[in-house]
Amino acid sequence: MSAAPFLLAAALWAAPESTAPVRTVFLMHGILNARVSMKRIERALERRGFEVVNLGYPSRSKTIEEHARWLDERVRQRGRGELYFVGHSLGSIILRCYLDRFRPPSARRFVMISPPNHGSGLADKVAEAGVYKLIYGDKAGRQLRASATDFWRTLPAPPIEFGIITGGRGDGRGFSALVPGDDDGTVSVEEARLEGAADFAVLPYQHTTILLRKAAIERTVRFLETGRF
Repeated sequence: MSAAPFLLAAALWAAPESTAPVRTVFLMHGILNARVSMKRIERALERRGFEVVNLGYPSRSKTIEEHARWLDERVRQRGRGELYFVGHSLGSIILRCYLDRFRPPSARRFVMISPPNHGSGLADKVAEAGVYKLIYGDKAGRQLRASATDFWRTLPAPPIEFGIITGGRGDGRGFSALVPGDDDGTVSVEEARLEGAADFAVLPYQHTTILLRKAAIERTVRFLETGRF
């Protein structure tokens, strides 16, 4: 008996190979935080078919430039296919520095969540009280201050498509009386803005808890997939 019918049946039952590109997302948490803070975003992205690398790092112990070099090593080791990035607070600034200095050719989109894109005025106020170095250190923490103008002056907007999500009450006052204008309790809406953003969203959540909110997570995933919130 000819084997042709059996070969045909096997061909019909064979699962087609996926032609979708591999998409790797790197997540970077904020200062004094840990990778667990990005866990809900990690799970949402995995459900959409992304490969996710949720990085933990000692946020107080290195400068932003040193963190960026460390990140480049991780991307070279673990990045596959198209590259995407999500950062919270300091993590966003490290990613900005990394993208500017290393410019991976397969980088596609980047979401910043509550980023102090021009430095934090609140950090300067805390520094004046004399406890900032004790809490945040004198490396990346020092660079996050709005008064660190030498650093901010040399940091351009990301060279890839990016969107920004930040928190605020929408009432012009925000969550903290110590931060001018609308704010998430730590970063003002105006400090989060950056020229060149493809989209910008203000949600009624505070600086850290915004990472747990469905509305922020859904917008993050949507931007990485479509370039809009």
